[in-house]
Amino acid sequence: MFKGITYDYAGATVLVTGGTSGIGLACAQEYRHAGAEVIITGRKGNASDYDTDLMEMSYRQLDISNRDALFTLANSLTKLDILVNNAGGSQGNEWEPDAFDESISVNLSSVFHLSSACKPLLAESTLAGGASVVGIASMTSYFGFEWTPGYGPAKAGLVQLMKTLGMSWGQSGIRANAVAAGLTRSKLTAPVLENMQDMVDETLKRQGLKRTGEPIDIAAAVLFLTSPAASWITGQTLPVDGGFTTGMN
Repeated sequence: MFKGITYDYAGATVLVTGGTSGIGLACAQEYRHAGAEVIITGRKGNASDYDTDLMEMSYRQLDISNRDALFTLANSLTKLDILVNNAGGSQGNEWEPDAFDESISVNLSSVFHLSSACKPLLAESTLAGGASVVGIASMTSYFGFEWTPGYGPAKAGLVQLMKTLGMSWGQSGIRANAVAAGLTRSKLTAPVLENMQDMVDETLKRQGLKRTGEPIDIAAAVLFLTSPAASWITGQTLPVDGGFTTGMN
């Protein structure tokens, strides 16, 4: 749980894609601690297939690259106040055509399709401060990395998509924002943190705060952006990166 601040999301229904580990799990757990009904998605068949205790949350199996599956998930819901589009990740050697296309589908197209499919329910929300769509962006939204020719452009597109949704859906009472995560401990970043110490050192050198991020750091920003305290914030991307985007090599 957060230190020094509490949120009250009692009565809210929250959907977190990829909510079984890392940033997604941290977001899901914090919403649950704050009283929300939380729905999470993952690729495995059942919640019991994961090592983490997910029993206080409703679990749905989901392949986010499957458009029909996204529509089916949205149509199965009866209420929704907050959608956190967290699921994603790099897709192998993205210089290969199939991997590149898959990365765009997983990291960008899925966000558009699921958000659009959930819009009618979000528009019915009576949540204080309005309903919210949140995307999890990345430092690759701003900087080029040679091994992410698909993931990086997809995350850059996510930033622009939140701007567009923020402008387009405000009249329906829906806000849209993103959090751009810096180097944060997760399954996605484990290979870097465990095997590429030189890169980690260079990252920390550029940052004002000399540590890697934890999933709870990103969750803190997500819960703020969907709270009434952020009711006049939409179309924005908040970097949570220890100062990486403001530093120089």
